[in-house]
Amino acid sequence: MKNLFRKTAFIFITAVLMCLCVMGVSAADDGIAAFAEGYELTISADYMFVGVKQSSQFTATVSGVEVQPAITWKSLDESIATVNSKGKVTGVKEGYTTITATAEVAGQTLEGKYPIQVVKNENIIHSYLETHNVLSYQYDYDYGYYYANDKASWQKNFGFARVYDYVAPYVGMEYDYIRVFFTYDEEDFMVQLWKGQYGVLYGGEVGIYNRDAAGKDSSPFTFYAAASQKYWPTMDMAVYHQEKEGQRPDQYKLLFKRPVDKYWWCTGFVMGTLRQYEPADELRIEVTITFRDAEMASLFANGIRDCGFTQAAEKKYMGIDSYYYGGGNDVSVSWQGISEAENTMGIKAGLGATILLGLVRLFLKWGLFGLVFSIIF
Repeated sequence: MKNLFRKTAFIFITAVLMCLCVMGVSAADDGIAAFAEGYELTISADYMFVGVKQSSQFTATVSGVEVQPAITWKSLDESIATVNSKGKVTGVKEGYTTITATAEVAGQTLEGKYPIQVVKNENIIHSYLETHNVLSYQYDYDYGYYYANDKASWQKNFGFARVYDYVAPYVGMEYDYIRVFFTYDEEDFMVQLWKGQYGVLYGGEVGIYNRDAAGKDSSPFTFYAAASQKYWPTMDMAVYHQEKEGQRPDQYKLLFKRPVDKYWWCTGFVMGTLRQYEPADELRIEVTITFRDAEMASLFANGIRDCGFTQAAEKKYMGIDSYYYGGGNDVSVSWQGISEAENTMGIKAGLGATILLGLVRLFLKWGLFGLVFSIIF
């Protein structure tokens, strides 16, 4: 029984850390650059989240000059957050605003903008991870979304197990997901799509994972590695949001579109809250995946069909929850309403109860309950 509790606690902590890595976003090395006549203004910040009555230090630097010019700071909504003349941002109340920095260089005005969110309570774990720059997340300032730098992220060495999805609701993440399993090149593959609420962000993901062929069905605790580079497909992913109930699909707002590139994990998130967390069917993901060959593409297309998607006669005729595969290496998917998450509520509830019981017993035995409680709250 002791080993069971230890194993349960280990799996829970592992899953929580992985989930926190999706909820948190590193801001320490990210910045927005404004250009003028060869000069560049860049803003960086300690945190992208600022607690109410807490502060975050912002810094603006201009490259291409011998002496740094004076910086003028401004908050676009001082009822949410204020900023002083030295770039110190202080949260006033919960909400979103943008911090701007301007500088005059050689008769030109440089301006940079940095979006932030003020949260009620600052999370110590998030703050630590952000300031130590271990999350591998970046912000696209041209189109206003967060994404994982999958080429350099440490997460690709961590793998994935379905148990992460079962644990996610217990750390503030509610999302839909579908999984496609197939065996190719004597290896088992799992392609997964997610969309929904990730803490203070919402958006979507597509990931591809593999393991040596086991010859039997995998369990929720079976770990898959991020697919090795030779299997990375080329993808482009767009995420749309039905902002108001009743909007037609062609009226949805395009939140962002990830560029065509090779990915093992294609992600994108924006700040905000969905009308309904689960099912997250107000979000739609449209993705085209180019696999390494037609065999792999055909296996995935068959798998997506088995998930309940209908095949379109042509790509231009694709509707909601449909796919198009016309041979070759490309498969296009439009996903909105289908979700495996709704079929696993019993598993999540049972897992949550087991994990909670195991953790309570461990904390009481080790005397860590009071310490953890004080750190988190």
